[in-house]
Amino acid sequence: MANEELLISGIEYKIRKLIEELRLLQKKNKVLNNQLQQLTKEKELLQEELNNKNNELVKQSLAKALENKYGVEKGIQIINNLILEIDRSIDVISK
Repeated sequence: MANEELLISGIEYKIRKLIEELRLLQKKNKVLNNQLQQLTKEKELLQEELNNKNNELVKQSLAKALENKYGVEKGIQIINNLILEIDRSIDVISK
């Protein structure tokens, strides 16, 4: 009988330890999920900033290339003509 009680108390002890370990792991999991969400948001913001910087770099490179090849006034005229052509294309597509 004493042997059975010892076994039962040993099992109860191990179950209590497992339950406590589960609670600790659940808390840690919650903290890690929060960190993951924060890092994901930060990554998205950094990705957006990178895209904006890349767009700006492309614009500056194009402007510099046009300026070097045609000069400022001719470059502006070419860009304006391209904008007009894009606007006309948009009008044709939307009809």
